[in-house]
Amino acid sequence: MTVLDRGSRPLANADHDVAEVVSQSLSDDGVTIINDASVTAVNDGADATTVTNKVGGETKTIDAEAVLLAVGCKPATADLGLEKAGIDTDDRRFITNDEYLRTSAESVFAFGDVNGGRMFTYIFLDDNRILADQILGEGRRSTKDRGAVPYTMFLTPPVARVGLTEKAGRDLGYDVKIGAKLMADIAVAPRAKIEGDPRGIVKFVVDAKTAHILGAALVHVHSQ
Repeated sequence: MTVLDRGSRPLANADHDVAEVVSQSLSDDGVTIINDASVTAVNDGADATTVTNKVGGETKTIDAEAVLLAVGCKPATADLGLEKAGIDTDDRRFITNDEYLRTSAESVFAFGDVNGGRMFTYIFLDDNRILADQILGEGRRSTKDRGAVPYTMFLTPPVARVGLTEKAGRDLGYDVKIGAKLMADIAVAPRAKIEGDPRGIVKFVVDAKTAHILGAALVHVHSQ
């Protein structure tokens, strides 16, 4: 498998050490990642699909049995007649809403992909809690008190993250302490070794002044 990535490195939002471990795991499984790549053409042939791409100004081609094109998401709201219902949208056709997920139409809420927020299943679940509090609770819960929402990338081994990365913590002015160790070197976590896949890393970002955990990245068997 070959991945053509427009970015300069995989997992651009993760710390370098975590991204390197994940990249190595993918490489071990036969995945080739080409960074700074821009796809210019995809042509179906009799026996293969040819993907033309540019890397560093050089044009290259890859023959593939199948091509998965991932170019982002957009809301399917164009034909819903939202204007007739008095529901406002932004310039990308996402439904606009406030911190309580209320739209411009009374008693109409927008949550999940359609409201233009971060597109994670875990965000949708928290949106659901906000909506439930609006309808059945005290109506206090909002996106502003969402806190750190964990999420998972379903790779092998999976990547689970929550809170701040080391870089984000330093950028925000925290005096951070780092606790990081490769799974293969953690004697008290034998399950990965027992299952025959000790790849991965565990990393915690801690506020040195308060000892509060600011964030964590868990890359190992069953981390999700």
